[in-house]
Amino acid sequence: MSECERGRLPLALPMEGATRASENSSSLSLLFTRDFSLLFLAHLFFGLALWPYVLFPAHLQELGADPFHMGLFMAGASLSGVMVRPFVGHLMDKNGRQVYLLIGGMIFLITHLLYLLPNRLGWALFSVRLLHGCATGILMATFFTLAADLSPPSRRVSGIALFGISGQLSGTIGVTLAEKMVSLGGYQYLFILCAILSGISLFLSYFIREPVEEKREISVERFWKRALHPDLRIPFLTTFLFSLGLTSFMVFSKPYAQTVMLHQVSYFFLAYTISAISIRLIGGDWPEHYGPKRALAPALCSLALGIAMIVLLPSTGGLIVSGIFCGLGHGLVFPILSAIIISRGGEPYRGGFMTLYTLVFDLGALLGSPLFGLMVNGFGYTALYCTAATLVFLGVMAFLCLDPEHPIENFDPKDKHYQIKATMRGFDAS
Repeated sequence: MSECERGRLPLALPMEGATRASENSSSLSLLFTRDFSLLFLAHLFFGLALWPYVLFPAHLQELGADPFHMGLFMAGASLSGVMVRPFVGHLMDKNGRQVYLLIGGMIFLITHLLYLLPNRLGWALFSVRLLHGCATGILMATFFTLAADLSPPSRRVSGIALFGISGQLSGTIGVTLAEKMVSLGGYQYLFILCAILSGISLFLSYFIREPVEEKREISVERFWKRALHPDLRIPFLTTFLFSLGLTSFMVFSKPYAQTVMLHQVSYFFLAYTISAISIRLIGGDWPEHYGPKRALAPALCSLALGIAMIVLLPSTGGLIVSGIFCGLGHGLVFPILSAIIISRGGEPYRGGFMTLYTLVFDLGALLGSPLFGLMVNGFGYTALYCTAATLVFLGVMAFLCLDPEHPIENFDPKDKHYQIKATMRGFDAS
Protein backbone atom coordinates (compact mmCIF):
# COMPACT_ATOMS: atom_id res chain seq x y z
CA MET A 1 0.00 0.00 0.00
CA SER A 2 1.36 3.45 -0.91
CA GLU A 3 2.31 6.16 1.60
CA CYS A 4 -0.71 8.21 0.57
CA GLU A 5 -3.02 5.36 1.62
CA ARG A 6 -1.53 4.86 5.06
CA GLY A 7 -3.15 6.25 8.30
CA ARG A 8 -2.09 9.81 9.08
CA LEU A 9 -3.20 13.20 10.30
CA PRO A 10 -2.69 15.97 7.73
CA LEU A 11 -1.33 19.18 9.20
CA ALA A 12 -1.36 22.41 7.22
CA LEU A 13 1.91 24.15 6.31
CA PRO A 14 2.16 27.96 5.87
CA MET A 15 0.33 29.64 3.02
CA GLU A 16 1.01 33.03 1.56
CA GLY A 17 -0.35 36.37 2.82
CA ALA A 18 -4.03 37.09 2.31
CA THR A 19 -4.78 33.56 1.09
CA ARG A 20 -3.63 32.12 4.40
CA ALA A 21 -5.59 34.72 6.40
CA SER A 22 -8.77 34.10 4.45
CA GLU A 23 -8.41 30.33 4.83
CA ASN A 24 -7.87 30.70 8.59
CA SER A 25 -11.03 32.79 8.83
CA SER A 26 -13.07 30.33 6.80
CA SER A 27 -11.69 27.39 8.79
CA LEU A 28 -12.95 28.98 12.02
CA SER A 29 -16.44 29.17 10.54
CA LEU A 30 -16.13 25.55 9.43
CA LEU A 31 -15.05 24.51 12.93
CA PHE A 32 -17.83 26.29 14.82
CA THR A 33 -20.73 24.31 13.43
CA ARG A 34 -23.95 23.82 15.37
CA ASP A 35 -22.72 20.66 17.06
CA PHE A 36 -19.18 21.92 17.72
CA SER A 37 -20.69 25.02 19.36
CA LEU A 38 -23.02 22.91 21.53
CA LEU A 39 -20.09 20.71 22.49
CA PHE A 40 -18.07 23.82 23.34
CA LEU A 41 -20.85 25.10 25.65
CA ALA A 42 -21.44 21.69 27.27
CA HIS A 43 -17.72 21.43 28.01
CA LEU A 44 -17.72 25.01 29.34
CA PHE A 45 -20.36 24.17 31.96
CA PHE A 46 -18.66 20.86 32.71
CA GLY A 47 -15.47 22.81 33.38
CA LEU A 48 -17.30 25.29 35.60
CA ALA A 49 -18.36 22.31 37.73
CA LEU A 50 -14.90 20.68 37.63
CA TRP A 51 -12.40 23.53 38.18
CA PRO A 52 -13.69 24.39 41.70
CA TYR A 53 -12.22 21.10 42.90
CA VAL A 54 -8.72 22.61 42.82
CA LEU A 55 -9.87 23.96 46.20
CA PHE A 56 -10.85 20.50 47.44
CA PRO A 57 -7.42 19.80 49.04
CA ALA A 58 -8.04 22.80 51.33
CA HIS A 59 -11.38 21.18 52.32
CA LEU A 60 -9.51 17.95 53.07
CA GLN A 61 -7.03 19.95 55.12
CA GLU A 62 -9.91 21.38 57.15
CA LEU A 63 -11.06 17.80 57.79
CA GLY A 64 -7.62 16.95 59.18
CA ALA A 65 -5.67 15.59 56.18
CA ASP A 66 -1.90 16.10 55.88
CA PRO A 67 -0.29 16.58 52.42
CA PHE A 68 0.11 12.81 51.86
CA HIS A 69 -3.54 12.07 52.65
CA MET A 70 -4.62 15.07 50.57
CA GLY A 71 -2.74 13.53 47.66
CA LEU A 72 -4.21 10.11 48.39
CA PHE A 73 -7.80 11.36 48.31
CA MET A 74 -7.17 13.42 45.16
CA ALA A 75 -5.56 10.35 43.54
CA GLY A 76 -8.76 8.37 44.17
CA ALA A 77 -10.46 10.18 41.30
CA SER A 78 -7.50 9.51 39.01
CA LEU A 79 -7.52 5.82 39.96
CA SER A 80 -11.10 5.24 38.86
CA GLY A 81 -10.54 7.42 35.78
CA VAL A 82 -7.61 5.25 34.73
CA MET A 83 -9.62 2.07 35.32
CA VAL A 84 -12.69 3.13 33.33
CA ARG A 85 -10.99 4.67 30.30
CA PRO A 86 -9.85 1.53 28.43
CA PHE A 87 -13.44 0.30 28.32
CA VAL A 88 -14.81 3.70 27.30
CA GLY A 89 -12.39 4.08 24.39
CA HIS A 90 -13.27 0.74 22.80
CA LEU A 91 -17.01 1.18 23.42
CA MET A 92 -17.01 4.67 21.89
CA ASP A 93 -15.36 3.41 18.72
CA LYS A 94 -17.87 0.58 18.59
CA ASN A 95 -21.15 2.20 19.70
CA GLY A 96 -20.72 5.94 19.21
CA ARG A 97 -19.98 8.85 21.55
CA GLN A 98 -23.14 10.60 22.73
CA VAL A 99 -24.52 7.80 24.90
CA TYR A 100 -21.34 7.89 27.00
CA LEU A 101 -21.47 11.67 27.16
CA LEU A 102 -24.92 11.37 28.75
CA ILE A 103 -23.96 8.50 31.08
CA GLY A 104 -20.87 10.34 32.28
CA GLY A 105 -22.83 13.57 32.73
CA MET A 106 -25.46 11.85 34.87
CA ILE A 107 -22.83 10.25 37.12
CA PHE A 108 -21.04 13.61 37.43
CA LEU A 109 -24.25 15.33 38.51
CA ILE A 110 -24.96 12.69 41.18
CA THR A 111 -21.39 12.91 42.48
CA HIS A 112 -21.70 16.58 43.48
CA LEU A 113 -24.80 15.81 45.52
CA LEU A 114 -23.06 12.89 47.24
CA TYR A 115 -20.30 15.25 48.41
CA LEU A 116 -22.95 16.82 50.68
CA LEU A 117 -23.18 13.64 52.81
CA PRO A 118 -19.75 12.75 54.28
CA ASN A 119 -18.36 15.36 56.73
CA ARG A 120 -15.16 13.59 57.73
CA LEU A 121 -12.26 11.68 56.21
CA GLY A 122 -13.00 8.04 55.57
CA TRP A 123 -14.12 5.45 53.07
CA ALA A 124 -17.40 7.22 52.36
CA LEU A 125 -15.61 10.33 51.09
CA PHE A 126 -13.02 8.25 49.24
CA SER A 127 -15.85 6.34 47.50
CA VAL A 128 -17.31 9.63 46.29
CA ARG A 129 -13.88 10.54 44.92
CA LEU A 130 -13.83 7.24 43.03
CA LEU A 131 -17.24 7.99 41.51
CA HIS A 132 -16.05 11.51 40.66
CA GLY A 133 -13.08 10.08 38.76
CA CYS A 134 -15.27 7.58 36.93
CA ALA A 135 -17.49 10.41 35.67
CA THR A 136 -14.63 12.70 34.64
CA GLY A 137 -12.82 9.78 32.99
CA ILE A 138 -15.82 9.07 30.78
CA LEU A 139 -16.54 12.74 30.07
CA MET A 140 -13.00 13.90 29.30
CA ALA A 141 -12.43 11.04 26.87
CA THR A 142 -15.81 11.57 25.18
CA PHE A 143 -15.65 15.37 24.99
CA PHE A 144 -12.24 15.44 23.33
CA THR A 145 -12.99 12.52 21.03
CA LEU A 146 -16.10 14.34 19.80
CA ALA A 147 -14.03 17.52 19.38
CA ALA A 148 -11.63 15.55 17.17
CA ASP A 149 -14.58 14.00 15.29
CA LEU A 150 -16.12 17.40 14.59
CA SER A 151 -12.83 18.98 13.42
CA PRO A 152 -11.68 18.57 9.81
CA PRO A 153 -8.57 16.33 9.75
CA SER A 154 -6.40 19.11 8.29
CA ARG A 155 -7.41 21.42 11.16
CA ARG A 156 -7.49 18.92 14.03
CA VAL A 157 -4.77 20.57 16.15
CA SER A 158 -6.57 23.92 15.81
CA GLY A 159 -9.93 22.26 16.45
CA ILE A 160 -8.80 20.60 19.67
CA ALA A 161 -7.01 23.79 20.76
CA LEU A 162 -10.08 25.98 20.14
CA PHE A 163 -12.35 23.46 21.82
CA GLY A 164 -10.02 23.42 24.82
CA ILE A 165 -10.59 27.16 25.26
CA SER A 166 -13.96 26.24 26.78
CA GLY A 167 -12.17 24.36 29.54
CA GLN A 168 -9.68 27.17 30.12
CA LEU A 169 -12.46 29.78 30.08
CA SER A 170 -14.33 27.82 32.72
CA GLY A 171 -11.16 27.86 34.80
CA THR A 172 -10.98 31.64 34.56
CA ILE A 173 -14.45 31.89 36.06
CA GLY A 174 -14.71 28.67 38.05
CA VAL A 175 -11.91 29.07 40.61
CA THR A 176 -12.80 32.68 41.41
CA LEU A 177 -16.49 31.76 41.70
CA ALA A 178 -15.61 28.79 43.90
CA GLU A 179 -13.62 30.90 46.35
CA LYS A 180 -16.55 33.32 46.60
CA MET A 181 -19.03 30.49 47.22
CA VAL A 182 -16.84 28.95 49.92
CA SER A 183 -16.49 32.31 51.67
CA LEU A 184 -20.26 32.85 51.54
CA GLY A 185 -21.59 29.46 52.60
CA GLY A 186 -18.78 26.93 52.83
CA TYR A 187 -18.17 23.90 50.67
CA GLN A 188 -21.79 22.74 50.91
CA TYR A 189 -22.85 25.75 48.80
CA LEU A 190 -20.06 24.97 46.36
CA PHE A 191 -21.18 21.37 45.84
CA ILE A 192 -24.77 22.49 45.15
CA LEU A 193 -23.56 25.05 42.61
CA CYS A 194 -21.44 22.41 40.86
CA ALA A 195 -24.45 20.09 40.65
CA ILE A 196 -26.49 22.85 38.93
CA LEU A 197 -23.69 23.62 36.46
CA SER A 198 -23.17 19.95 35.61
CA GLY A 199 -26.94 19.64 35.05
CA ILE A 200 -26.76 22.42 32.44
CA SER A 201 -23.87 20.60 30.74
CA LEU A 202 -25.89 17.37 30.67
CA PHE A 203 -28.89 19.20 29.16
CA LEU A 204 -26.76 20.69 26.35
CA SER A 205 -25.12 17.31 25.67
CA TYR A 206 -28.49 15.77 24.85
CA PHE A 207 -28.80 17.93 21.70
CA ILE A 208 -25.35 17.20 20.25
CA ARG A 209 -25.38 15.14 17.06
CA GLU A 210 -22.25 13.14 16.48
CA PRO A 211 -21.02 12.89 12.86
CA VAL A 212 -22.15 9.87 10.88
CA GLU A 213 -19.17 7.78 9.82
CA GLU A 214 -18.86 4.52 7.94
CA LYS A 215 -19.00 1.65 10.42
CA ARG A 216 -15.70 -0.20 10.50
CA GLU A 217 -14.71 -3.34 12.32
CA ILE A 218 -12.56 -2.35 15.31
CA SER A 219 -9.88 -4.86 16.23
CA VAL A 220 -8.80 -4.67 19.88
CA GLU A 221 -5.68 -6.69 19.10
CA ARG A 222 -4.71 -4.32 16.30
CA PHE A 223 -5.38 -1.28 18.48
CA TRP A 224 -2.97 -2.47 21.19
CA LYS A 225 -0.39 -3.40 18.57
CA ARG A 226 -0.50 0.19 17.42
CA ALA A 227 -0.52 1.57 20.96
CA LEU A 228 2.72 -0.31 21.80
CA HIS A 229 4.50 0.80 18.62
CA PRO A 230 7.86 2.59 19.26
CA ASP A 231 6.62 5.77 17.53
CA LEU A 232 4.13 6.31 20.37
CA ARG A 233 6.45 5.70 23.32
CA ILE A 234 7.91 9.21 23.57
CA PRO A 235 4.54 10.99 23.05
CA PHE A 236 3.02 8.89 25.86
CA LEU A 237 6.06 9.41 28.12
CA THR A 238 5.89 13.17 27.53
CA THR A 239 2.15 13.13 28.27
CA PHE A 240 2.87 11.40 31.60
CA LEU A 241 5.58 13.94 32.55
CA PHE A 242 3.32 16.79 31.43
CA SER A 243 0.56 15.47 33.70
CA LEU A 244 2.96 15.24 36.66
CA GLY A 245 3.83 18.90 36.13
CA LEU A 246 0.18 19.94 36.15
CA THR A 247 -0.57 17.80 39.20
CA SER A 248 1.97 19.75 41.25
CA PHE A 249 -0.12 22.92 41.16
CA MET A 250 -3.59 21.54 40.46
CA VAL A 251 -3.47 19.59 43.74
CA PHE A 252 -1.05 21.50 45.97
CA SER A 253 -1.30 25.17 44.96
CA LYS A 254 -3.96 26.05 47.54
CA PRO A 255 -2.21 24.35 50.52
CA TYR A 256 1.13 25.86 49.40
CA ALA A 257 -0.35 29.34 49.12
CA GLN A 258 -1.66 29.12 52.67
CA THR A 259 1.82 28.25 53.99
CA VAL A 260 3.24 31.49 52.52
CA MET A 261 0.25 33.54 53.72
CA LEU A 262 -1.38 33.83 50.30
CA HIS A 263 -4.99 32.91 50.93
CA GLN A 264 -6.26 33.25 47.34
CA VAL A 265 -4.95 31.16 44.45
CA SER A 266 -7.51 32.57 42.04
CA TYR A 267 -4.84 35.07 40.87
CA PHE A 268 -2.69 32.18 39.67
CA PHE A 269 -5.53 30.38 37.90
CA LEU A 270 -6.88 33.59 36.41
CA ALA A 271 -3.49 34.36 34.84
CA TYR A 272 -3.10 30.69 33.90
CA THR A 273 -6.38 30.36 32.04
CA ILE A 274 -6.24 33.78 30.36
CA SER A 275 -2.76 33.07 28.97
CA ALA A 276 -3.82 29.56 27.84
CA ILE A 277 -6.84 31.01 26.03
CA SER A 278 -4.74 33.79 24.48
CA ILE A 279 -2.07 31.46 23.12
CA ARG A 280 -4.72 29.21 21.58
CA LEU A 281 -6.45 32.16 19.91
CA ILE A 282 -3.20 33.72 18.68
CA GLY A 283 -1.07 30.66 18.01
CA GLY A 284 -3.50 27.76 17.84
CA ASP A 285 -2.46 27.10 14.24
CA TRP A 286 1.31 27.41 14.84
CA PRO A 287 1.77 23.62 15.16
CA GLU A 288 0.10 23.18 11.77
CA HIS A 289 2.20 25.87 10.13
CA TYR A 290 5.62 25.22 11.69
CA GLY A 291 5.35 21.59 12.77
CA PRO A 292 4.04 20.16 16.04
CA LYS A 293 7.44 19.23 17.46
CA ARG A 294 8.83 22.72 16.89
CA ALA A 295 5.92 24.22 18.81
CA LEU A 296 5.95 21.56 21.54
CA ALA A 297 9.48 22.16 22.89
CA PRO A 298 9.11 25.88 23.80
CA ALA A 299 5.63 25.22 25.19
CA LEU A 300 6.98 22.55 27.57
CA CYS A 301 9.86 24.84 28.56
CA SER A 302 7.37 27.59 29.39
CA LEU A 303 5.41 25.19 31.61
CA ALA A 304 8.58 24.04 33.41
CA LEU A 305 9.65 27.63 34.04
CA GLY A 306 6.22 28.57 35.35
CA ILE A 307 6.19 25.66 37.81
CA ALA A 308 9.62 26.61 39.16
CA MET A 309 8.50 30.24 39.59
CA ILE A 310 5.76 29.18 42.02
CA VAL A 311 8.36 28.75 44.77
CA LEU A 312 10.98 31.14 43.39
CA LEU A 313 8.50 34.05 43.55
CA PRO A 314 6.30 33.41 46.65
CA SER A 315 4.04 36.44 46.32
CA THR A 316 0.80 37.45 44.65
CA GLY A 317 2.76 38.94 41.75
CA GLY A 318 4.84 35.77 41.55
CA LEU A 319 1.71 33.62 41.35
CA ILE A 320 0.46 35.76 38.46
CA VAL A 321 3.75 35.53 36.56
CA SER A 322 4.05 31.78 37.12
CA GLY A 323 0.41 31.35 36.08
CA ILE A 324 1.13 33.15 32.80
CA PHE A 325 4.05 30.87 31.93
CA CYS A 326 2.18 27.71 32.96
CA GLY A 327 -0.86 28.75 30.92
CA LEU A 328 1.21 29.50 27.82
CA GLY A 329 2.73 26.03 28.04
CA HIS A 330 -0.48 24.11 28.74
CA GLY A 331 -2.34 26.03 26.04
CA LEU A 332 -0.24 24.40 23.30
CA VAL A 333 1.07 21.17 24.84
CA PHE A 334 -2.30 19.47 25.36
CA PRO A 335 -3.64 19.80 21.77
CA ILE A 336 -0.24 19.08 20.19
CA LEU A 337 0.31 15.84 22.09
CA SER A 338 -3.27 14.66 21.52
CA ALA A 339 -3.04 15.33 17.77
CA ILE A 340 0.33 13.57 17.49
CA ILE A 341 -1.01 10.49 19.27
CA ILE A 342 -4.20 10.35 17.18
CA SER A 343 -2.14 10.86 14.01
CA ARG A 344 0.29 8.07 14.75
CA GLY A 345 -2.43 5.77 16.05
CA GLY A 346 -4.60 5.98 12.94
CA GLU A 347 -7.98 7.53 12.17
CA PRO A 348 -10.17 4.40 12.65
CA TYR A 349 -8.98 4.21 16.27
CA ARG A 350 -9.42 7.91 17.02
CA GLY A 351 -11.69 7.37 20.03
CA GLY A 352 -9.45 4.68 21.49
CA PHE A 353 -6.28 6.75 21.20
CA MET A 354 -7.87 9.92 22.57
CA THR A 355 -9.05 7.84 25.51
CA LEU A 356 -5.60 6.29 25.94
CA TYR A 357 -4.08 9.77 25.87
CA THR A 358 -6.36 10.97 28.66
CA LEU A 359 -5.71 7.69 30.55
CA VAL A 360 -1.96 8.35 30.57
CA PHE A 361 -2.74 11.92 31.60
CA ASP A 362 -4.75 10.63 34.58
CA LEU A 363 -2.01 8.15 35.42
CA GLY A 364 0.30 11.10 36.09
CA ALA A 365 -2.22 12.54 38.55
CA LEU A 366 -2.78 9.11 40.12
CA LEU A 367 0.89 8.56 40.91
CA GLY A 368 1.90 12.19 41.32
CA SER A 369 -0.68 13.21 43.93
CA PRO A 370 0.37 10.85 46.76
CA LEU A 371 4.08 10.85 45.84
CA PHE A 372 4.22 14.64 45.77
CA GLY A 373 2.33 14.63 49.08
CA LEU A 374 5.04 12.42 50.62
CA MET A 375 7.67 14.73 49.18
CA VAL A 376 6.03 17.75 50.82
CA ASN A 377 5.90 15.93 54.16
CA GLY A 378 9.59 15.06 53.96
CA PHE A 379 11.23 17.92 52.07
CA GLY A 380 8.73 20.77 51.67
CA TYR A 381 7.08 22.55 48.78
CA THR A 382 10.34 23.81 47.25
CA ALA A 383 11.41 20.22 46.55
CA LEU A 384 7.98 19.47 45.09
CA TYR A 385 7.92 22.28 42.55
CA CYS A 386 11.59 21.98 41.57
CA THR A 387 11.10 18.26 40.96
CA ALA A 388 7.93 18.84 38.93
CA ALA A 389 9.68 21.48 36.78
CA THR A 390 12.60 19.10 36.17
CA LEU A 391 10.27 16.29 35.10
CA VAL A 392 8.56 18.52 32.53
CA PHE A 393 11.96 19.59 31.19
CA LEU A 394 12.89 15.91 30.82
CA GLY A 395 9.85 15.62 28.56
CA VAL A 396 11.36 18.31 26.33
CA MET A 397 14.67 16.47 26.13
CA ALA A 398 12.96 13.14 25.44
CA PHE A 399 11.07 14.57 22.46
CA LEU A 400 14.09 16.40 21.06
CA CYS A 401 16.58 13.57 21.49
CA LEU A 402 14.66 10.30 21.36
CA ASP A 403 11.50 10.76 19.28
CA PRO A 404 11.97 9.46 15.72
CA GLU A 405 11.59 11.93 12.86
CA HIS A 406 8.74 10.47 10.88
CA PRO A 407 6.35 13.12 9.45
CA ILE A 408 6.88 13.65 5.70
CA GLU A 409 5.84 16.53 3.47
CA ASN A 410 3.41 15.80 0.69
CA PHE A 411 1.08 17.73 -1.55
CA ASP A 412 -2.52 16.71 -1.90
CA PRO A 413 -4.17 18.44 -4.89
CA LYS A 414 -7.58 17.96 -3.28
CA ASP A 415 -6.66 20.10 -0.30
CA LYS A 416 -5.70 23.57 -1.74
CA HIS A 417 -2.68 23.69 0.58
CA TYR A 418 0.41 21.75 1.47
CA GLN A 419 0.02 19.05 4.08
CA ILE A 420 2.27 17.10 6.38
CA LYS A 421 1.30 13.46 6.08
CA ALA A 422 2.19 11.91 9.42
CA THR A 423 2.30 8.18 8.87
CA MET A 424 2.89 5.18 11.08
CA ARG A 425 5.78 3.28 9.59
CA GLY A 426 4.71 -0.22 8.66
CA PHE A 427 1.03 0.33 9.55
CA ASP A 428 -1.95 0.15 7.28
CA ALA A 429 -4.83 2.35 8.50
CA SER A 430 -7.53 0.29 6.84
